[in-house]
Amino acid sequence: MVQVTEQQILPQLAARHVPHSLRNLLSLWINPLISQPPFPSLSLQSFYYDGMPSITDEEFDLLKDELVWSGSKVAVLSSDEQRFLEAQMAFNKGTPIMSNEDFDKLKLRLKESSSAIALQGPRCSIRSRIMYSDAQVDYLKLVALNIPAALLVLFALFSIDDLTGFEVTKFIELPQPWGPTFVWGLLLPVIYVLASSLTNLAFKDALVLKAKCPSCGTENTSYFGDIFVVAGSRDKNEVACPNCKAKLSFDAVKRQVTVQPAAGEAA
Repeated sequence: MVQVTEQQILPQLAARHVPHSLRNLLSLWINPLISQPPFPSLSLQSFYYDGMPSITDEEFDLLKDELVWSGSKVAVLSSDEQRFLEAQMAFNKGTPIMSNEDFDKLKLRLKESSSAIALQGPRCSIRSRIMYSDAQVDYLKLVALNIPAALLVLFALFSIDDLTGFEVTKFIELPQPWGPTFVWGLLLPVIYVLASSLTNLAFKDALVLKAKCPSCGTENTSYFGDIFVVAGSRDKNEVACPNCKAKLSFDAVKRQVTVQPAAGEAA
């Protein structure tokens, strides 16, 4: 294990134009860490796994604010994201800190929450010779599924308003606080509940995944769930990439897309 000292690290930070105040804070962070091999034993790792913080809460909060203002995303990682990064680092050093099963469960949980930490682009497995990429939920298309039902509910509302001599409009135009209370406390929640119920009725267990084609990088999407009375898949779908025509297999459980080998090719 190569030993790294503060004298080696701080000049590198200065060469990369790291602000002086941030270098001072990092030196506070580095000092207690380099005294305990193996290095690096990050303060976050000490907190999550050893239960022994290497810096005080005040120093950590100040360091976190500095990192956030400098544009770093490390300071705003969730506990699961931090554990995932630490597990990867430990595995790469040959000292795993969790079992493969626990790591896979943690990675899947991060994928389901669309964490950018666990999502990777197109890549290839040398052992299996299969190209694959991570998939994530396409929330924009999921929201778009609610538009038809929302328009239908609004049309019904306008029709009721017209048939009742604009009684709904009269409630909306009531003086404060009754008008806004009617709109925000009753009208909008009713529209939301009805639109969501109709959408769930038409698209049962809807899930839309998107991923880059491992072959050409073009974004592809796949829908999982039922459409009205037509039963759909909930675990795997096969689609053809519109750009390179590669046969893609979406896995909703693993949140992954793989390129299926062409006929006659060895898997």
